[in-house]
Amino acid sequence: MPPTLDEKQAALEGVLASRTLARSEKLRAFLRFVCEREMAGQASELTEYLIGTKALGRPEHFSPLEDSSVRTRAYELRQRLQKYYFSENPDAMVRIELLKGSYAPRFVASPPAAPSVPAETRPARKPRWATELAGVFLAGCLVTSMIAWGVIGRIQGPGVEPALRQAWAPLIGKDQEIILCIGTPLHMLVTPYLGVVPRDTPLYPAPGELYPLFNRYRNLPKDARLQMQPVQKAVPMGSVESVARVVSALQVLDAQFRILPETTSPLTAMRRRNVVLFASPWFSQSASLLLEKTPWTTRWDEAIREVGIFGQGPREGKRFVPQFGPRGEHQEVFGLVTVLPNDTTSDSAHSIVVLSGLTSAGIHGAATFFTSGNDLKNLAERFRRDGFNRWPRSFQVVVRCRTSDDSQLLSYVYETHEVLIK
Repeated sequence: MPPTLDEKQAALEGVLASRTLARSEKLRAFLRFVCEREMAGQASELTEYLIGTKALGRPEHFSPLEDSSVRTRAYELRQRLQKYYFSENPDAMVRIELLKGSYAPRFVASPPAAPSVPAETRPARKPRWATELAGVFLAGCLVTSMIAWGVIGRIQGPGVEPALRQAWAPLIGKDQEIILCIGTPLHMLVTPYLGVVPRDTPLYPAPGELYPLFNRYRNLPKDARLQMQPVQKAVPMGSVESVARVVSALQVLDAQFRILPETTSPLTAMRRRNVVLFASPWFSQSASLLLEKTPWTTRWDEAIREVGIFGQGPREGKRFVPQFGPRGEHQEVFGLVTVLPNDTTSDSAHSIVVLSGLTSAGIHGAATFFTSGNDLKNLAERFRRDGFNRWPRSFQVVVRCRTSDDSQLLSYVYETHEVLIK
């Protein structure tokens, strides 16, 4: 028999009160809305626009073609429902399903447990080798599950530091999709296997000094010739780790995001959007324009022949420059967090966060600082001592970073901050 109305309501309330959806207000609103419509006999009326405007708070001019928030939430909800019935309530009498390609939920009564098989009718014992293989398979699944649950636990851990939510509130307050924009320095690709390249891309013969260096990483075939091609596609390791940190924080905050390269997303295309830019002025045009007049910026200094963080305006003359080890390797660099209104007016409803640094390790340090609840809590206390009872609209933070090379962050500490707009 199909579930009764009371059974459907009980199933809904069980999921809404679960740990699986405890920190996902939008997913709970989504589920409640579509289930109540189904119980009212209005499942056929559910559309992406209706869910977006009535359940997720999207404006009346919401366009499902331009805004994928409903589709993304539906995907997340399907995953959470599977998780809930697998780990939290495997014996549920009635389950809620949200099939792919549909927003209308299904209430499905779980079948009764299968009766036990008498000993005399049980199948013959499997060979020992089959049992051992099954054990290895199950052990692998268990290890994989433990790793997966460990990752989920770190992302959805108990409680969110209020300072983390407050610091990111300008970007996620209206549940708008955040653009994660990644800048990439220009690299010279060295390879003996260049394929077809665009006509406007130059190719250069590699100097002889590169041949023994190349052979340290890969044996070069006899008579092979090395060529060099300029590319702007390789993302430094520190930037990769920075994106991972921010993605984890946004998942904790239940925020939507999209990852795009700066090469396809110029600053003009990001106006009136909430953006996190992973880049520094010394290789990114967008970062250069955004930090052109801020108190602190990252730039190349011809006098010291090095990239540093330099003060501008009232901060002119102050600087943070890297320290090097005995082999010339970076041992100390700096990261810079910059929060700005992303519009021509200071009261813009959109924000852009620029995570920059002297190297990608500096960018990693900036990202780690701005996603750490404890560091942001301490920063909020510094703001209060400066006379700000709430988070400033725009500010900068310099972070000192210890590193083993250009990309590997070892540790970081707060250095200084500057309020731009109260």
